[in-house]
Amino acid sequence: MKKFTFLMIGLAAMLSQTVTTQAQVTPPQGVEPAMYVFNGHDTYVDRDKSFEVQIVMDGDQVYIQGLSEYYTAGWVQGTLVNNVLTIPAAYMGTFNFWGDEYALDFDGAEFAYDEIANIFSAPDGYTTSVEGELLDEFTNVTLTGAVAEAATPATPTITNFTQDDYGYFVTMDIPVQDVDGNDLYASLLSYQMYYVVDGVTHEYVLTQDNYVFQELETMTEIPYNYTDSYDVDEGGKQVYLYADDIEQWTAFGVKSIYRAGDQVNESPIFWYQLAQTGVNNINEAQPTQIHFVDLQGRKVNDEAHGLLIKIERQADGTVRATKVMR
Repeated sequence: MKKFTFLMIGLAAMLSQTVTTQAQVTPPQGVEPAMYVFNGHDTYVDRDKSFEVQIVMDGDQVYIQGLSEYYTAGWVQGTLVNNVLTIPAAYMGTFNFWGDEYALDFDGAEFAYDEIANIFSAPDGYTTSVEGELLDEFTNVTLTGAVAEAATPATPTITNFTQDDYGYFVTMDIPVQDVDGNDLYASLLSYQMYYVVDGVTHEYVLTQDNYVFQELETMTEIPYNYTDSYDVDEGGKQVYLYADDIEQWTAFGVKSIYRAGDQVNESPIFWYQLAQTGVNNINEAQPTQIHFVDLQGRKVNDEAHGLLIKIERQADGTVRATKVMR
């Protein structure tokens, strides 16, 4: 099966015309979505996946949000009869990929529903596509009802704060567990960073001026699953930092935040003390840093094929991103 390998030159205009003529599925107002845990096998990358989706049940009509990793805001609608949920092929919406919009379709699926266990299962799985080219490819899919309970997240740690040829970055370990070691839902977990200058604690703010691939104008609380595919890795595994006064920072901190229902619980701030040993200037003569990401913003190796984004970071901080087909 092919995997969204068509050229995108001139495609955005054509798709935008298609988008305006299709109705997008929306759930009924006033019905609160319930969280379910998706488990399935991604046949394209040959890897098991797990994430959260939202389901609204309104009589025999079932609405599901989040079945596509490319466009998590998209909904599909099916009919539940005799514990079999039939979801027809449908338009899910448009997703923005590096300035162009693409229409995403759900290709239809059938789920068996175990009402007692509150589990929807589809051994054959489902696919989504853009103009007939496959995007999501899942088999052995289950959607299990989940109840998120209030919990205090475990305290994260900072494993490194350093400088390379392209700037300062911090690496963090943010557990997806509570203080008792119980698993948390990653979609309800976030983190926030701080720094200290002259004994005063400040929130670290991500702005579009510094984080050029960030959609929001500013960010202080960062969802655990968030990545801009460049400066911020998912789970805070590596985050590049931008500020004029980094040389004056004496400590850097991070805390975890968990939101379950109306409850918001926070971990203590973990502080990483910074040695005041002076700062080496970034050498502009250093070679360009290059990496590739796929349509989901995931870093891929240099041998990856298909439609990719090539991202180049110059030593002076300049960012250049280009679409490539390999």
